[in-house]
Amino acid sequence: MTLSIRSVLLFGFCGLLALSISAVAITGLIGALSNTLTLMAREATQMVEEADRRLTAELAPIESQARFISNRFEDGRLSFDAPERLSITLDASMAAIPDLAGLLLIDTNGTGYRLLGARRNDDDAPLKIGNYMQIPGIADALAQAKDTTESVWRRPVWVSEIQQTAINLHTPLYREGEFIGVLMQGKAVADLSIQLRRLQDFAGKVPFLLYGSDSVLAHPGLAELKSNASKVEPLPPLNTFQDGILASFPTLQDVIFENFSEDKSIKMGRSTFAGQNYFFAYRTLQVSAADKPITVGLYVDETRYNTVRDRLRAILVVGGGVMLLSIIAALWMARATVRPIQALAKASLHVATGDLDAVDPLPRSRMRELDEAGLAFTHMVEGLKERARIMDLFGRVVPTAVAERMLRSPKELAPQKVEATVLFCDLVGFTTLCEGLETDHLVQVLNAYFTDMVDIIQGQGGIVTQFQGDAILAVFNVPLGDRDHPAKALAAARAMHLHLENSTFLTQTLAIRVGIATGPVIAANVGAASRMNYTVHGDTVNLAARLENLNKTYGTRIILSAETVERSGAQDVKSLGLVEIRGRTQPMEVFAWEGSSG
Repeated sequence: MTLSIRSVLLFGFCGLLALSISAVAITGLIGALSNTLTLMAREATQMVEEADRRLTAELAPIESQARFISNRFEDGRLSFDAPERLSITLDASMAAIPDLAGLLLIDTNGTGYRLLGARRNDDDAPLKIGNYMQIPGIADALAQAKDTTESVWRRPVWVSEIQQTAINLHTPLYREGEFIGVLMQGKAVADLSIQLRRLQDFAGKVPFLLYGSDSVLAHPGLAELKSNASKVEPLPPLNTFQDGILASFPTLQDVIFENFSEDKSIKMGRSTFAGQNYFFAYRTLQVSAADKPITVGLYVDETRYNTVRDRLRAILVVGGGVMLLSIIAALWMARATVRPIQALAKASLHVATGDLDAVDPLPRSRMRELDEAGLAFTHMVEGLKERARIMDLFGRVVPTAVAERMLRSPKELAPQKVEATVLFCDLVGFTTLCEGLETDHLVQVLNAYFTDMVDIIQGQGGIVTQFQGDAILAVFNVPLGDRDHPAKALAAARAMHLHLENSTFLTQTLAIRVGIATGPVIAANVGAASRMNYTVHGDTVNLAARLENLNKTYGTRIILSAETVERSGAQDVKSLGLVEIRGRTQPMEVFAWEGSSG
């Protein structure tokens, strides 16, 4: 049993519409929720990545400076035996990174140089030279450095001279494979807090850095250097930190947001403080083999996302209203859409089966939307018909001029014998070029060369019918008539030659030999049924190829037949006399363009 479209529209469309709108609303609701959670996760990820970048930006210059000094010791340009040069280098290094808390450079005996950063001390603070082995931890630092060949960030320590905690980069120094000392550079952790404070001001979230799992390395609240750090406890403990929200970090609960994060290295969680929920996002890093991992993260009050719930409620309300209005409108539309829909369905069936010729223009409708749809469908079918013709045409690989003519009047391209001028062009030294270039490079050179040559030929009214390796076969006066075809062919040859003299193709300089002949040709679309090619045949084509090859004998670039010279009225040519042409029983007079010698 089948139902008419009228019955379906009247009795089934309303139910289907309600079902579809419900599905769309539910899908939209789920999609909106998914998009919102993805956006929240992405926003948190971007914040964490920005904090990560700022941490890297603070530490990278120090690591770069350490590599510079280490390399200078390795190649002998710096030495503990040349204190004057070493002092100058250290002063310059400190000037290059004014935020550096200080540096210590010592040999294996503990003797060396110490310099504090200018920003936290007097600008004229001198470079101190002495033995620092008595300083606690120096002996251990030397022993640790001797066991590695790379720079290593060591645990934070309290620096009494600047009354701050600093993290230290230890870089072993070697010369000719022998350990000769260590470079220690200090970075005040307060600088990291300053960077996080700037990030907080920009984004409205609270970023943080943790050292290990129990110490706060940086926090916006520490930017003013108001911490209780000391030699015994250089970093604030996490469990007693003044920010109670951050102190709850070890007790984070899982959240659904994490499943929507595109970066799986970002972890997320929720904590509760003073009855309020806070959302955390963080990433654990291993910075240059630090003693403990560094955690970079942020937290934000979840009330920031209350608007998300409001949007979801709005989606439900709007979806319900749209469903009700749509059902009412559908009852009215069903009665007026039967006939146009039937016509559209019938026409669509013809399109689906590829029978475009059987599709008639759709009847006009009094309903504007259906009328526009019918007109658009009719235009689409006409476009498909034209496209089918073009696709069939270009599937047979014919020149653009031929394609345009076939679209206007396919019957005009029936096989014909007509007078035309044939231009045959070949690259000079193509074999050598092939041997000297990689395959990809050679193809790029040829494509660039062919593009320029075809543009010149078409600019003179000719068409390229064949590419034979590096050779070009072009014809003038076919299929588009042009009574000046001999002159146009010579003009194209001149332009091609002059263009190559002033151009390079991917650094390659190219030259050509050209033969031009005027006479009868047979123009036709020839080839297999599935692969046609519009080209020309006949003795004139062979003559053009022979004339092109004759350039090798006379050291010329462009040789023309007497017929071409006479018909073109060319004045800038010279006679080469009577010449034996392969395939010809009698010698014939040929001419060379006077600008083509050499």
